[in-house]
Amino acid sequence: MFYDFKKNKPALFLAPMADVTNPAFRFAAHSRGADFTYTEMIHADGFNHGDPYAKNRGFSIDGIPYGIQIVGSDSESISKAAAGLQELFSPAARVIDINMGCPSPPITQTGCGAALMAQDFGSENHPASIIRRVCDMSEIPVTAKIRIYNDDEKTLRLAKSLEDAGASAITVHGRTRGQMYSGNADWKIIAEIKKDLSVPVILNGDIADEKSLQTAMDLTDCDGYMIGRAAIGNPGIFEKLKFYLKNGVPENLAPPDEFEGRAEDLNHYFFYLKKYHLLPHVNIRAHAQWFTKGLPYSREMRLKINDLHKDVKIRHFSDDELSEERNALAVEIMNIFSEYNEKCRREYLK
Repeated sequence: MFYDFKKNKPALFLAPMADVTNPAFRFAAHSRGADFTYTEMIHADGFNHGDPYAKNRGFSIDGIPYGIQIVGSDSESISKAAAGLQELFSPAARVIDINMGCPSPPITQTGCGAALMAQDFGSENHPASIIRRVCDMSEIPVTAKIRIYNDDEKTLRLAKSLEDAGASAITVHGRTRGQMYSGNADWKIIAEIKKDLSVPVILNGDIADEKSLQTAMDLTDCDGYMIGRAAIGNPGIFEKLKFYLKNGVPENLAPPDEFEGRAEDLNHYFFYLKKYHLLPHVNIRAHAQWFTKGLPYSREMRLKINDLHKDVKIRHFSDDELSEERNALAVEIMNIFSEYNEKCRREYLK
């Protein structure tokens, strides 16, 4: 097993998210309490044809164990990519996770992500067939991340078929493909899946704070809980949830302490983006704006960050030039955070 669920239940996972879970962000989340993290989606066809995306963004800082998530449209391409990625990132890569739930039209229109769940049972590219083929050639555990159908019985059948095909664990996002990220995640069907399977089940969808985590645990008793959108710009959420799991009450941070912690997280994030040459691959302006979410003066900060370097044309920059430009931008962003961090503390102490 890629993770000791029996020893560490409930486990807190950082969800794989495109343009978010690069190595530096995964390291930040792990440092703040995430038990396990996953790469951004790595496209099987791209990797198989030499796209440097995986090499640039699929590694693990300090060799911290993590999972590689693959997206693809057919079993042959996915299994080939799985073999290559294992070889490239061993031994830190502990699990291959197949994305079968991404509802984004650019993904599903190419037959990937949640489009795989539309395949007929028993077909070559049905999720269970893909898991079986990848398991046959994989030296590390293989897992799947799925969504639900409108039909509960069909959802249960899919989950069971994945277990029977050899999946070591299953992550279930409690929304249908059509819901995208709207409405509420259905945790009741995830509870049924948990009762039905012997492999670990990880719940994904709508875990945003201590209250939602406790409700999900009470309802489903899942082995793990995956945090996605609530962790964007806020890796400290894992530390807060860990505090709650240990003490039974939420951590009561004063606004200045909350602000300072978020600023420190962003500063460390920028440090590792620079150290591991990731700056050319990350829109740090957008990422910095995510880090303002929920903080005092967040709107003012976002406007100031948005105005930085507005006239810089980056379309034809080399990677070195882009790194230099984004490093300068990062310095100015941190100056804004420092300014408002001090303002927050002054206001609070009045």
